[in-house]
Amino acid sequence: MTNNDEVNKILGRCKDVVSVAADRATVMADSASAGISAGVKEMREKSAPSSRTDDGSYSRDGDAYAATEAGECVLSGELSLSGATGDAADIEVRHPPAEVVKGCVQNRIGGFKNGLHDKKLLITAGTMALVWLALTILPAMGFNSAPVQSLSFLTFARGGLSGGVPGFIGGLIGKGLIAYFMTLLIVGGISGESIVSSIRSLAAKFSGGTWDLASISPLLVGGGAALFIYNFLAGTSTIMNCMVGVVAFIIAARALASRSGCVRQVFAAIFARDGRADSGLVTKVMAGWAGGFALGVVLSVFGGYTCYIAGFVLLAVGAVLMVTVQKKAGGVPA
Repeated sequence: MTNNDEVNKILGRCKDVVSVAADRATVMADSASAGISAGVKEMREKSAPSSRTDDGSYSRDGDAYAATEAGECVLSGELSLSGATGDAADIEVRHPPAEVVKGCVQNRIGGFKNGLHDKKLLITAGTMALVWLALTILPAMGFNSAPVQSLSFLTFARGGLSGGVPGFIGGLIGKGLIAYFMTLLIVGGISGESIVSSIRSLAAKFSGGTWDLASISPLLVGGGAALFIYNFLAGTSTIMNCMVGVVAFIIAARALASRSGCVRQVFAAIFARDGRADSGLVTKVMAGWAGGFALGVVLSVFGGYTCYIAGFVLLAVGAVLMVTVQKKAGGVPA
């Protein structure tokens, strides 16, 4: 037997193994989908709206509580800020930014630990891991057809494979975001109607308003921050890696529509004065945050670290404009 025959034989066996793993993953995913959906539905039916608080400053409603118990604890927008019921009201902030970030991270870690005890969620995560592994191995073995490339694009399979150590870390976080988003799609936590509604809410923030320095500066700050985060998650902002930006955009738009989420908490703490933050200002920053991810996807056409550069420019300009407005008004811009 020649070397070529041996190589072909090995490749054939690998292909058979991947095919069997994919078939088994599909069966497990279907089973997990049905089980998780039933579990989440039951918990949400039992969970009435509650004012239960974790540390005196965060509250969960019934749906969010059910989601947390089901292991749905990564998506921004599940925890709400007290006092953030509308743009007309100020947001009460009881902790500095560092403590808010620490609290959000602890909540995410706690939810992750809870998820480790849920076999159905573990099966879903395992299925995604198998898909990523297969989509990483197949191109290296010479199987890089259009279906493989399309699935790699949709699942962010190349996340963490570029951008050095920061890109590796960002890619792992981005894959966690993709996996959680896929889980929500499976269990019905996010629907097409809710996505469209969130995007409409975002579009409303950019239309019909007055475009002065006080309005533009928070948009630029939020957009610049989002471009930095997007480039970090993508490693290098290429078209093949832009799906993480699409998912981040949907998540940010959802958080904007619900006026909740850890990102909003952090921004509120950053812009708080005397224990209170202007809700209108925070909402505009969040609108810029969501728009920044959408812009990042568009800028992925240029590749490389374009979004880092654009993010720095937007942040610098936005900060200068915000300071200018603050000096003229003698306070934080509204």
